[in-house]
Amino acid sequence: MSINLDRLKALFSEINAINDESFGAGMSRLAYTREDKAARELFIARCKEAGLKVRIDAIGNIFARREGTQPELPAVAFGSHLDTVINGGEFDGILGVLGGLELIRTLNDEGVQTRRPLELVVFECEESSRFNIATLGSKVMCGKLGYEKLKDVRDFQGRAIGDIFAEFGIDLASIEKAKNLTPNYESFFELHIEQGPLLYNENIQIGVVSAIAAPHRFSVRVQGQAQHSGTTAMKYRRDALCAAAQIVLAVESVARENAASGVIATAGNCTVKPGVMNVVPGETTLLIDLRGIDLRTREAAYEQILGEISRIESQRGVKCEIKQLAFDEPCALDGRLIELIAQKAEQLGLSFEIMPSGAGHDAMHMSELCPTAMIFIPSKDGISHNPAEFSSWSDIANGVNLLKSAVLETAGRA
Repeated sequence: MSINLDRLKALFSEINAINDESFGAGMSRLAYTREDKAARELFIARCKEAGLKVRIDAIGNIFARREGTQPELPAVAFGSHLDTVINGGEFDGILGVLGGLELIRTLNDEGVQTRRPLELVVFECEESSRFNIATLGSKVMCGKLGYEKLKDVRDFQGRAIGDIFAEFGIDLASIEKAKNLTPNYESFFELHIEQGPLLYNENIQIGVVSAIAAPHRFSVRVQGQAQHSGTTAMKYRRDALCAAAQIVLAVESVARENAASGVIATAGNCTVKPGVMNVVPGETTLLIDLRGIDLRTREAAYEQILGEISRIESQRGVKCEIKQLAFDEPCALDGRLIELIAQKAEQLGLSFEIMPSGAGHDAMHMSELCPTAMIFIPSKDGISHNPAEFSSWSDIANGVNLLKSAVLETAGRA
């Protein structure tokens, strides 16, 4: 039996009706906000209606379990996230969560029991929009983040993470209780929109993810000298913004030079102080996102960028302070599961491409705990993290049906 697409559409409508419209167009459901809390509570209610047993760990990750006929066996897990970026789309993350629940609802309709338990996972705070930390919930679960690294973090509005957590019912000092390096999972699957143009442009229905690129994120604080713009001759200036502009172009140049190795880099944010028209900028801070599917080539590009920053410092008489924000390692996904998904796609008559993911996902951390796989469906024009983000319902149905087929094969019918 195929999934009930009308029921899945209704669930999308229910969850996406929960949105902070104060940010403007698109979906803004930031982690640990009242909108996030409302979406989680609604989703938990729908899970319980489907007969699932729900638990929540110390960082806020949700685990909804459908028991198997042999409950002692390692479970087959699948899921993604409910939170969004600011002014994001209606499909990123949420597809893997709502599609996972529809999978279970369909098994209930069919009266199918599995040997292995099934566990639907909703990772908290996957997006970096609030704290400049991506995949926070899965990192804590996988032991990569803890109290010491998070205690002084503030969100983009300057609010302390401990205060935010407390409002959400989470004790910052106790979050490491969520650490679970032996989750007793046979495998983990994540269904997601591609967030890039390959599948859409090539008219391919499914992406079978082979590897996940990971980010090295850092800030560059450029310190020059704030001076009156009308009285300071050009030859005497130490303009922090002009130096930062050169750094931005250097980042782009290094990425282009290393593009054949899968390296990409973006200077996505620039803050200027004092930020007034008639003062030479005295300080500028850049946020830089460097990614790659190979750790060695990515870090070689990072060293190149540092060399360019040093050169610009000397040339312009400024000082640059580098602060590390995130360092994730790229990962290869499980070969057995890649073959399984490709086989199931063929059986369902779906065209597919084995391809890497340029974006990071919770799956890259789960891959260190158990065999892990990802399924992509097309994104229209490759757009995501944008109100224009769109995937067709036929592509969504294909993705969820493929996930169901792979999960059933792995979990085994009773």
